[in-house]
Amino acid sequence: MEMTGSRAPILGDLIARLHGPAGTGEALRDITEACDSARIAGLGGDVEAMAALEAATAALDPILRESALACVTGDLRRYLRILDMLDNVLDLAPLDGINQIYWSMQRQLFLMRMDFASVPDFVTERVLPFYERFLKQISLRLGLSPVARQADKPATGRVVIVTNQFLSDQHQPTRDLLAQAVRLQRDLGRTVLALNTNMMPDRYYSPFIPPFAAAVEESLSGDQTIQFGNDSVRLLSSTAPGITADKLNGFFSAVEQFDPDLVIAFGGSVIVADLLASARPLLCIPTTSGQTVSLADIVLDYGGRTAPPGEGRLARSWRPFRLGMALRQDEGPTNRAEFDLADDAFLYVVVGNRLDAEVDAAFLAILERVLDAVPHGEVLFAGPVDTLRGRLAASRHAASLRCLGHVERIGALLSLCDVFLNPRRTGGGGSAAQALASGLPILAFDSGDVASIAGPGFVVATNDSFVERAVALAADPSLLSGSREDARNRFAAVKQEESDRTQLPVYLNEAVDLYRMRS
Repeated sequence: MEMTGSRAPILGDLIARLHGPAGTGEALRDITEACDSARIAGLGGDVEAMAALEAATAALDPILRESALACVTGDLRRYLRILDMLDNVLDLAPLDGINQIYWSMQRQLFLMRMDFASVPDFVTERVLPFYERFLKQISLRLGLSPVARQADKPATGRVVIVTNQFLSDQHQPTRDLLAQAVRLQRDLGRTVLALNTNMMPDRYYSPFIPPFAAAVEESLSGDQTIQFGNDSVRLLSSTAPGITADKLNGFFSAVEQFDPDLVIAFGGSVIVADLLASARPLLCIPTTSGQTVSLADIVLDYGGRTAPPGEGRLARSWRPFRLGMALRQDEGPTNRAEFDLADDAFLYVVVGNRLDAEVDAAFLAILERVLDAVPHGEVLFAGPVDTLRGRLAASRHAASLRCLGHVERIGALLSLCDVFLNPRRTGGGGSAAQALASGLPILAFDSGDVASIAGPGFVVATNDSFVERAVALAADPSLLSGSREDARNRFAAVKQEESDRTQLPVYLNEAVDLYRMRS
């Protein structure tokens, strides 16, 4: 494939950006914008363009170069080179810099920006072993030694749940953690302590493209009690930045004093929980359908019934499970006037906290095809945005593409819409469950959290089938009515799966038994 004339300016801009400043967040975001433009323009598949890009960037910082080219191509072999570079300096490089690069790669995997066909076993054979080596370096360099619980010690009925990030009731994983803690306390009679460790980077330590920094809720510091409905959960948090001995030892001491029967890692790559794996029984509850990185003896499924491929550690630790979704309860009646929506419009809705990244050019093109065939259709975007409004304004259907921003009464909004549309992404399970509960038909591609919640009846394989289904639902009232009933039935089935009170205690006990066997 030869480089077309239209790609030459994009290539030139990308090379210039890569040779420019890269020491600030603003500069890294500018480079990312150029990489995104190159990816959308198809430079990753342009042999001539990629050869020119390779040659022009050979002398650049290798992390900047490889991550940028990975961003353009989606080729995981670029990440293999980064992991090899990190392995060569694992005992010398700053821990926070390694952590930044690790989570930046994980973020791209989560956003489904990488091509797993380029390295099919990337997570199981490369990321998981690297993560384990990284944790060993953290222990060695910080002199960490969590006190082990004696395997024959009597049960206390206590459980510690550890998360990398605890934010607010608008953050679905936070709501799900609280819901799980309440179930452990109310249904299983356990006493729960939650640890909010904030171990993901909250600032930029390396020139990785695209840059990633996690949000931190500064008010959640120290020992607090968090209300969730009529129940409460004890939460111990540290908002101190970085990976430090004081921070980690503080959490280890709290666990030792609390003396839980076992530790639950809530999510993947939960550093504090995995550092405790040698000292306590450990079980992992994923918060997404993607491949989970964990050192736990038992790693539950997000909602599927298929074990990870291969016969490695993740496959052996896998157990079937359905994570319960904590829905928002919107009280009071509503109508379209509350959200300034036209009564005669057929309303499609897209919900998410990462709409700027997830509503990309490809998905926007799909939406434009739908609106070409549904003149009375409107697409609503519910969630915080920065750049999306500008891209929607440039669309030929700008008048029918509307950003609502953050919607407090999301359940009320969904009850007024006609179809829930989901881009290709990993997250979104909470909004999908909320949609089904509202009797709102879902239209999703065949991967990710939404597909796991929605089930095969609401999943399509191709862009064409997505458009055809979206148009058919607007054209056929009987099809729409039947799909609404299917949504309610699917929600009932999901609730039945997640409400099995006998399943989790079995896994908790098994995790304790496995710890005894290796102690």
